Amino acid sequence: MHKTIENLMPINTKCVRCSLCKFPPLTTVEHADFSMICPSYREYKFHSHSGGGRNIIAIALKHNRASLSPAARDAIYQCTLCGGCDMTCKYSSDIELVEMMYALRAETFRQMGPPEGLKEVLHGIEKDGHPLGVKSGKGEWLKEAGLEESMNGHQTVLLSGDRYALLPDKRKTLVRLANLLKKGGVEFGVFGAHEPTTGRMALDIGDEETFDRCARKVAEIIRRSGANKVICADPEDYNALRAHVPKVTNLNGVEIVSAVEILNELIKKKKIKPVKSISRKVAYHDPCNLGRLSETYKPWNGKRKKIMGQLEVYDPPRPVNRGTNGCYDPPRKILKAVPGLQIIDFPRRREYAYCCGGNGLLKSAGFGDFVQKTAAHRVSEARYVGADTIVTACPGCSSNLSKGSDGNGMTIVDIIDLLAESVGI
Repeated sequence: MHKTIENLMPINTKCVRCSLCKFPPLTTVEHADFSMICPSYREYKFHSHSGGGRNIIAIALKHNRASLSPAARDAIYQCTLCGGCDMTCKYSSDIELVEMMYALRAETFRQMGPPEGLKEVLHGIEKDGHPLGVKSGKGEWLKEAGLEESMNGHQTVLLSGDRYALLPDKRKTLVRLANLLKKGGVEFGVFGAHEPTTGRMALDIGDEETFDRCARKVAEIIRRSGANKVICADPEDYNALRAHVPKVTNLNGVEIVSAVEILNELIKKKKIKPVKSISRKVAYHDPCNLGRLSETYKPWNGKRKKIMGQLEVYDPPRPVNRGTNGCYDPPRKILKAVPGLQIIDFPRRREYAYCCGGNGLLKSAGFGDFVQKTAAHRVSEARYVGADTIVTACPGCSSNLSKGSDGNGMTIVDIIDLLAESVGI
């Protein structure tokens, strides 16, 4: 079940308003210009626009100390839902800030509805079966990849995702991914035009009912296919199937893996070989949905109790996602395998990576200027460390960072395209 504000109150009332939700752990800070973790707080400079501030809003609503207003709704939706605040808070606590952000959006959606632009996203999911507002079909890429819409008895399915399959500028990357998998001897099927959306964007908006319906549909088609492994091209689906769909329905032990995990294994086993040298100084940008937000959902049905009437403990211990088990190493190993690359780390990386600004549907909600500034800030961080190319493993991140790099001489590349070039595809 999705957590509600009431469910989270015992944990999240522990907030002491220390403001560490705004910054990476101080021991990791390398430069004053890159010493924040929260894009929303960096942009708006109000405590209400931080993880702790929105946590206070939620608690105030539950205690009837405040009510929602248009300004409060804006503050709630001016959040990338990137999870940076959650990771930095959990450096020294077990407070669930991301869960509270989702619960707060759900409560706001129920009381007021979302900002106008987000209604169009939900309308697209209902009318077109996806949230992107384009008329092309999900199976149009198959012919170019030499694939048919079939499982053919395979136990592995490649989930293309909405953005890779539907956006023309991303489709070639999906074709290259399919060709890399085939070259590596991976046998897989595809759902093609019948692949449903995972509905993650509906969850971001706060429409739990629509997300639940999408979650059940995608889980059912996976179960009926006979697949025991799903390769997710898009980290948004990777996040949805690992962290959110299990709250709604059971995937019956189906293994959910990212495309970069599979590609890294193929390189390790020498089934695909990057041979062409590519001379670039690259910084790898960790997508939120592939990294800190991708840990598998683990239900907890224990009890809270106090020892000696003071110290609160959980029996059995409650699982806490601290972001450290996200998918961080496979993409970096892929880059190390490509000859000629000089790999440079961002100061803010792995579970403390700074969001590109594309998460949370901010542009659709009417906050496009904030999104642009956030992307430009991330690009400036790459320039600071001397990179000429930002590599990422997310179609949303690559699109957003490209807009943030306009006229700044920074190249943005999808890791699938980079690997395909080196392999010779």
